[in-house]
Amino acid sequence: MQDAFLSLQRRLEATGRQAPPAWAKSDSQENIRGWLFRVAHNRARNRQTSYDRRFAAPIEAASGAIAEQSSPERTVLEKEKFRRLREAVERLTASERECLLLRAGGLRYREIAATLGMATSTVGDTIERAIKKLAEKCNV
Repeated sequence: MQDAFLSLQRRLEATGRQAPPAWAKSDSQENIRGWLFRVAHNRARNRQTSYDRRFAAPIEAASGAIAEQSSPERTVLEKEKFRRLREAVERLTASERECLLLRAGGLRYREIAATLGMATSTVGDTIERAIKKLAEKCNV
């Protein structure tokens, strides 16, 4: 959130404008509140993408570590389980994947709702649906 406000401050300085008071409704074509929300949303997505890149490798490493500790049969089964999980996550819709990954990242439903511009109840339903899909695909 802090990065979004810094971006807003830089943008206002670059255009030579001042931020309107908090109580003022902007009638201009540029909606600062909407722009600020979009910047924060994009930053959250970028952070999630970065998180995915950093922690996707440990899944692969975990399957490799399992291979070192167990029998060949167990290794094949574990690798197959990780492959099915990865494929199941890829088959989720974009909103299901975003909600689920943000929840896995520690965000609460209301925080996810604010980030994605959804109702809190929709976030709950989306996460529940995503978990059911993953359970079906992974035979859990």
